[in-house]
Order: sequence, then structure tokens, then C-alpha cells
Amino acid sequence: MPSLAPFVFSLSLVLSLTGTTPAGEIRTGIDAAVPQSIGQNRNVINGTLIDTSHNPVQNIRVELLDDVNMLLTSTRTDATGRFRFTGLSQGAFQVKVVTGGTNFAEQITRVELINLRPNSTHQEQIEITLKTIEENKGRKGPINPGITFAQNIPENARKSYEKAVELLTGDRDVPTAIDNLLEAIKLYPDYYLALERLGAEYVRFNQFEPARIVLTRAIEINPKGALSYFALGVANFKLKQYRESTESLQRCVNLAPVSQNTPMAHYYLGMSLLKENKPAEAVASFKKAYQMGDKHVPPDGHMALAQIHSDGKHYKEAADELELYLKATPNAPNAANIRDLIAQLRAKAK
Repeated sequence: MPSLAPFVFSLSLVLSLTGTTPAGEIRTGIDAAVPQSIGQNRNVINGTLIDTSHNPVQNIRVELLDDVNMLLTSTRTDATGRFRFTGLSQGAFQVKVVTGGTNFAEQITRVELINLRPNSTHQEQIEITLKTIEENKGRKGPINPGITFAQNIPENARKSYEKAVELLTGDRDVPTAIDNLLEAIKLYPDYYLALERLGAEYVRFNQFEPARIVLTRAIEINPKGALSYFALGVANFKLKQYRESTESLQRCVNLAPVSQNTPMAHYYLGMSLLKENKPAEAVASFKKAYQMGDKHVPPDGHMALAQIHSDGKHYKEAADELELYLKATPNAPNAANIRDLIAQLRAKAK
């Protein structure tokens, strides 16, 4: 998460722009919803791109995305294949290698930055091996769904939206960007891309109720907006509206069975189904998430799977999931306890 100067949004303004009758004005600072560690901005991701022959890959665009796939900033690799993102808070990020115009296949790597002590610095070192498109054939990787919706946008609304996107790139000025998105929607209330981006930004900064309102309006305008359904599903999950979350996320994976967001959609779908007391369906969603996303999906799903298997007296499978969790988070503070639990489950399995 980037650091933000404080700014205030009016929920009644969101309600009025999306055609909803306000139930009363609520004002809140977006900075209050962001963890305090966000202000530290001390963390760093250092990376290197190499090919399968271990040669550095230079002048390739590398993007840094947040956990809901919104672009934060980008850079290019130098002559030694190195790239660097600095000034980062703790949290989950995705490093996306954009390979258009080259013979390499696109790749996304999930990185989680955790500050174990106040005001500490986390420097994450990653090495990404790029495969050629030929080498990557047969792999189930992320692709972007095609454009399924278009609108004739008034020029002034379009300029406000484009200015917002420019300011959001690298989080140059998020408060002003939000103002521009609201202005674009005010000028053209059915502006789908502006509604979708505003809703996704609200999700990114934990403003889940306004996100729900904006994204609900977005999918009314474009019922085929997979990203809108994904962000709405996350917002509903965070609001503990699990049935609605399940419906939105299921719609997302149906619309975009193989896309950049699909692994995380399956992950949140599994979590939501678990809250609805549908463990069998949750298992299928978690397995699909890890099958498609692997390292891009939070390891918490392995914990959830372990609990489901243990409740069903499938002790070997429960132990297997805990081992996968430890493999993904080797420095987990409760690692010793988890290893003890794995041994107990193995003993029960015998």
C-alpha cells in the first residue's frame, strides 16, 4: 500500500453519483482505514530477471500491483536484468513482468512484505526466470479477458478519467485522482470504467461500503465486467456479506475462467463458501486457486484446507496442507507449533 496524504470522501456524494438515495451523510478519512504501518514506507523489493540460460534480461517493463491487481508503479530492468521498487509499506504485492513485443511469456510473482518490528525495514530479494512463449506452451498462466463493453464517453468526462489514471500510476496523487474519478462520474453517471476504477480503489484502501455501492452500479451498467465482480466480491466478503460475496465471485470466475484475477477470485470464493458452511465447495475453490495461481495466492487457504480435512478426519491431507503453508511461509511465528501439529496428524493418519 502506498502512503497517502489524508483526504475525505462523502458517502452521500457516492450515493448521489450512483443514483442511490442517501440514508445520511458519513464522512471518513481514507487514511484511518489503512494500517498505521503504511506511513513507514521503508520496504524494498529488489529483483532480477534472467532467462532459462541464466542470462540477464534487460529493458523489460516490470509493474508493481497491489493485491487486487491495481497498478501502483512500474520500471524497466537495467543492463544486468535488475529492477527495484522502494518506499513500500508492509502488505501483499504482485510483480508483473510485461513481455509484449518480446518472445518471452508474461509472468506474475506474489511478494508479501512484513515488518516484524516497528520502524523496521524489509528488503525482499526475488529472482524471476522468464521462459519463452515456446517453452511456456501448455502452462496455465494468467491472461487478460477481451474487451466486451464500450461506451461513447463525453470528452470532458474522458479527460477527467484519464487524468485520474495518470495520477494513480505510481500513486502520484491518489486524493486528486479520486476527485477526478468522482468528477468523471458526475459528468457522465454511467461511466463504467470510472465506476469500476473508483470501486477498486475503495477496495484497495479498505473503504468497503462505498466500494460496494459503486461496484454494484458498475455491474448494472456492464453485467460482463469480470473485474467489477471480483472487486465487489472482495468488498462483500470484507463486509461479512458472504452470500453476496459468493454470488459475485462465482460470476467473476464464470465470466473470466482464466484471467489475471481468477486465482484470487477462487481464493476469496473458497473463503466465502467456508463462511457459508459449504466446506466441500470451498475445497474445490481453494484447490482451483492454487492450481492456477500457486505463489500468487495467499497461503491462508492451506490453513483453511487443513482445518476442513481435519474436521473430516482426513488427517494425511490436513498434514499435507499444513506443510504447504509452511513451505509458503517458512518464517511464520507459529512454525514450531504447526510442525508439532503436523506430527500429530501424521500419527493419527497411521
